[in-house]
Amino acid sequence: MKEFIEKVRVLHVIPSMSPKLGGAPAAVRGLTLALARQGVRCEIVTTRVAGTDVLPVPGVPVHQFDTEFPASFWPAFSRKLGEFLDAEARRFDLVHAHQTLSYSTYAAFRAARKHALPYVLSLRGELAEVCLRHKRYRKWIYRQALLNGIARSADALHIVSRAEALHAAVLGYHTPTFLVPNGIFLDEAVPPANVDLTAEYPRLAGKRVVLFIGRLHWIKGLDVLARSFAMTAREFPDSMLLVVGPDEGARGTMESILRSNGLLERAVFTGLLTGDHKRAAFQCADLFVLPSYAEGFSNAVLDALGASLPVVISDRCNFPEVAEHGAGFVVPSNDTAVCEAIGKLLSDSGLGARMGRNGRKLVTERYTWQSSAASMVERYRSLLRPNP
Repeated sequence: MKEFIEKVRVLHVIPSMSPKLGGAPAAVRGLTLALARQGVRCEIVTTRVAGTDVLPVPGVPVHQFDTEFPASFWPAFSRKLGEFLDAEARRFDLVHAHQTLSYSTYAAFRAARKHALPYVLSLRGELAEVCLRHKRYRKWIYRQALLNGIARSADALHIVSRAEALHAAVLGYHTPTFLVPNGIFLDEAVPPANVDLTAEYPRLAGKRVVLFIGRLHWIKGLDVLARSFAMTAREFPDSMLLVVGPDEGARGTMESILRSNGLLERAVFTGLLTGDHKRAAFQCADLFVLPSYAEGFSNAVLDALGASLPVVISDRCNFPEVAEHGAGFVVPSNDTAVCEAIGKLLSDSGLGARMGRNGRKLVTERYTWQSSAASMVERYRSLLRPNP
């Protein structure tokens, strides 16, 4: 096994590694870093879809290319990225593409077939019905023209939740599928002692903080969060809503709901936070809420559990283990259910503390990047065994 790990070379391809895009870049960063720590030689190919910033991955080269027309219609379109893959894929043993509806997915598949390499496709939550309804005609055309053939011809589909297997089956993708969940680095889940977010946002000082971290996008159910917080805020006058993440159109909706309820001053919007500041957000919070309409497998939920926070998540987050292990509440993504769950945690600090301990135990035992990387290595090995 050790000899295999030291020899295997894996090329990871993703539309963007920008921290502004949350889940998929963070997952690829975690996976490749953990693989590299175990001895797998990884490289990442990506584009500057969301700007020039990129999540650093120590020990893993990242090749980043500019996008060009028609990237606004075909995400991550970049001739230079395609040329690089066509020329350089032969240096690797396996191509692993992440996300489905982009040029990079197609270019990675083309390069893998050109050099007769195994091709793994990570779905990353993009094939949920609610996701496909957004810009549905464009996505339908792309699926018919390219994705259906790619997904059915891939050597394996990587999923991060059981729900993703159902999404693939509904679309007729009966390709061999394997489940390896996202994870966390336990050392990164420890809050820093040298950052105090309340010093930068004094309104949070001495308050009970309801936290959201992620992209401010409609799919995260932020309208539900704003209305739910408004329903509980008057009963708990010392509560504050802390919203962390880059705006992708949903901040205005949240502010409008809060303003109409006279509660805009009870919310703090920080924008994107990374590193110690992001961990400090977990440190100053009392609970974490994610009422998403659709999720692949949320890194933010794992981070919250790792920080010993109780969580309130929707049943569309595909993480029933939260309720099964007493780490939080899994509820429908509607105002009443989310409001009731928030209220239970704000009214019972002992309950929140117990759920926080259970959550930390859950991720420590089942959801570390070390264990996920080990599982991924086994999958790589099974795909490469016929051609050692």
